[in-house]
Amino acid sequence: MLEVKTVEMKRDSSLLDPNFSGYKLSLDALHVARNELADGPVHLQPAPEMYGFLHAKVFGEHNHLFLDNFNEDRVYFISGKGKIYTIDEAGCPSEVWNIPETGQAHDYNPGLVFASESLALVSDGSGTLFIVETGDRQNECMWKSVFQDAVCGKERPFVVRYGCVQDQGANLEVVLQFVEDPEKLDVIGLPTKPEGAETSFFNCLEWISFSKQEKGWQMERVRRVVSHGGFNYISITDGNLATSAEKKTILSFDSLHPVESLETEPMHQEQEEKPKFYWKQTHEDVEIWFYVLPDTIKSHVDINVPGGGIHVKISGVDLIKGEFHSKVEKDSWTWTIDHGKIGVMMSKQTPGMWTSFWADKAGPAGQEVTDMTEDTILPHLTTENPICTEDPTREPAFNTQELESVDDTMDHNSNFIWQSDAGKQSITSLHGNQHLMSISVQNGCPPALCIRSDVDGIVLKVEDNKLEHVCTFPALGYVQAGKQNRKFLTAPHDFSYSAICDDSRHIYVYRQPKPIDSELKNRKTGVKVAGIAVQQVVTLDNREEILGMQATPNLLFIVSQHAVYRIAVK
Repeated sequence: MLEVKTVEMKRDSSLLDPNFSGYKLSLDALHVARNELADGPVHLQPAPEMYGFLHAKVFGEHNHLFLDNFNEDRVYFISGKGKIYTIDEAGCPSEVWNIPETGQAHDYNPGLVFASESLALVSDGSGTLFIVETGDRQNECMWKSVFQDAVCGKERPFVVRYGCVQDQGANLEVVLQFVEDPEKLDVIGLPTKPEGAETSFFNCLEWISFSKQEKGWQMERVRRVVSHGGFNYISITDGNLATSAEKKTILSFDSLHPVESLETEPMHQEQEEKPKFYWKQTHEDVEIWFYVLPDTIKSHVDINVPGGGIHVKISGVDLIKGEFHSKVEKDSWTWTIDHGKIGVMMSKQTPGMWTSFWADKAGPAGQEVTDMTEDTILPHLTTENPICTEDPTREPAFNTQELESVDDTMDHNSNFIWQSDAGKQSITSLHGNQHLMSISVQNGCPPALCIRSDVDGIVLKVEDNKLEHVCTFPALGYVQAGKQNRKFLTAPHDFSYSAICDDSRHIYVYRQPKPIDSELKNRKTGVKVAGIAVQQVVTLDNREEILGMQATPNLLFIVSQHAVYRIAVK
């Protein structure tokens, strides 16, 4: 049986500013330098047989600029002729390597990932992975390929998404991504075609472990994680594959263990079991509710809460019975019934958060509801009708048409998943939190994850089975939602600013609030203003599609097919 562990995501209230007043437009110009490119990147479009949403997501989100997270202010791009160029703070492109031609059609855009100070991973888009020794990249040495193979099989192209060196350079972990037809894969635990879906493609992550031997790098283990949804974040943390997945994921293949031994099918059946009740908790209280026939009256209901558990009967028939995770106060519980909904409110004997409702699953299946998930898992219990006051002749308490489009959180039902070697999963729910971006971190650490929380963008440091709130971009969630033509969203590793670019010309830079020494108050509210956040807008002399954007604390790099731009942000 597949073991699934729930990990709680905590927000640090000290990093949130509920009184943030917005960004002030600055007229200070940012210096922009432009260099022409004779051989720039070319953005490939999906082939006719790549007609699914997953294909569109992989191609549409591809960034043709690759940041060297081991060297400050240095980025790379792969030209249409397969040459890899580096661009430093001076801005002049310099060729470092030419991808060998394999004779296969290039179905995906080529990819580049830096696994260490002297090692890079290159995917040519036709199905070949290259492990390349780069030497000291600060000195712009010519690169040398030390491994070349169609690691996912013949005629299966892919994009390299992540790589890291472990055990002092003795091992290498690589993650590749491709979208595949279900007829070409043997997947247990996921339906061939999801209910209501127009297409049935699988989004696949090939997780490959290499070891360094006398003959060079050798493949030691291959694992495949598949899903019907997109992957918004990918990294490796302490031997676990860390992903932000929009839908359920399954470890479908492991070269060291048969697929049958993973036993994913029983887990699938367990997850499909409908909950018989819902529950919600605070540190002091726990509430449980369930639904019966609307004509059920109080005399039909028999509820007993002795302290260590609960026993509910409806017309003499057992409905819910089990032992609690911890004890509750046996003399302070109450229950109500209203139009078929029965609710029981109890006080915990010992304050604290329960990891589960029952002790050792000693009760029927239930589902926990939080403030972030209530509207997404209980849509049938909500209504879009406006709230009315007691007087039916009065106006509604609010008008739904007053809501702006940027207030719509859409259907963000993704989870953050740590997939272990043994098939075990640790999951943090990201329900209702829109993915904004992944932020590269220096020295090969896993990228940080930025998600929308209310109107803000909160930055989460990704560790093994842990998401730590380390920074906040005020109002970024609201701001980016208002940029309908946005193409890329990025930020540097010091989180000093965030930047949004549209598809061709405009760059919007949002700086973190800076404290001010003088006494300044908001004229409308009278609240003292502790800091000012600045917005700057750059208009590029460009009529081509922007193909990539990367940020460092000092520079913002932009690339199109025939030009590269460097914007000095410090």
